[in-house]
Amino acid sequence: MARTGNARFTAEDWLHSALAAMARGGVGAVRVEPIAAELGATKGSFYWYFANREALVTAALQHWLRETTEGVAETLAELPDPTDRLRALLGTVFAERPGRGLEVALQADVDSPEVRSVLAEADRRRLAILRGLLTDVGLAGEAAERTALSGYATYLGFLQLQRTDPDLVPNGADRAAYVDSLLATMLAGH
Repeated sequence: MARTGNARFTAEDWLHSALAAMARGGVGAVRVEPIAAELGATKGSFYWYFANREALVTAALQHWLRETTEGVAETLAELPDPTDRLRALLGTVFAERPGRGLEVALQADVDSPEVRSVLAEADRRRLAILRGLLTDVGLAGEAAERTALSGYATYLGFLQLQRTDPDLVPNGADRAAYVDSLLATMLAGH
């Protein structure tokens, strides 16, 4: 990600690099000098945007929270059909893509009060999004609540399996079939 010449670095560049460091080694891996070197920036440029390392960690975690909750909800809102929104959500969260280690790394850092707080907020927001989608497709009350919790727990377990024993996780067409099966199971509750 290093730039050449007189490139200017934005706060977002620092946030993305901090999140990449977290994915590799947890919150403890966020260190200003190595991130500056990775970016090809000076340590001094860091201070244009952040008072200290803790401010960077906080901002990076909040950025991750927004992107993985409101960002997803905004994208889904563009689809008029509620079943299509639910299908799109499942397709997105269970998609094969690099960089999925960040969430598992954050889960492993749950003893950090700041990480715990952000993860708890992510859980609440994601469950609300999923519950809303399930209500939109016709599930009501406790059925929507239970199905949302089951679906979200499935997602978290899937991420963990993907990291610890990737051979157990379906890929390609098998993953698409898995997502279809999960969608059918969730819709069967109404």
